[in-house]
Amino acid sequence: MALLARTKSNSSSESFRERYSELSDEIRAKNKREDRLLDIRLKYYEREKNIRLNILRKEQHQLERTRSLIIEQVNRINQDKPKLSMASFIAEKTKLELSIVQLSNPELFNNDWEPTITIKESESIRSIPIDRSMPSTKVVRPHSAV
Repeated sequence: MALLARTKSNSSSESFRERYSELSDEIRAKNKREDRLLDIRLKYYEREKNIRLNILRKEQHQLERTRSLIIEQVNRINQDKPKLSMASFIAEKTKLELSIVQLSNPELFNNDWEPTITIKESESIRSIPIDRSMPSTKVVRPHSAV
């Protein structure tokens, strides 16, 4: 009887060990699959991050170039300010407007400069006086006469 009990306990412990090793093998295989998936995701996200960073660097470089061109033109306008006439002001303004770039990320554009252009009163556009010396005549048309 004692021998029968030992064989039952041995057989149950062996089946337990087999079942445990099968489960642990399945768990290890599942963990390996998950690790591979996580590695693939990590590589994908890093590649995405690098692509986005490169795009941002290119845009930042383009914005810095545009900003330096605009500053250069504004400085040239400020140097020429005493001899600036309205026609040349409009021409310079259109040149500046043509060089402005549509920004895809406005938060990257640091506008810490402000152009200040003031036009002297003598150079400003004078209003054209309206000649009101002619008396207005009220003409009653036949179809609207009451």
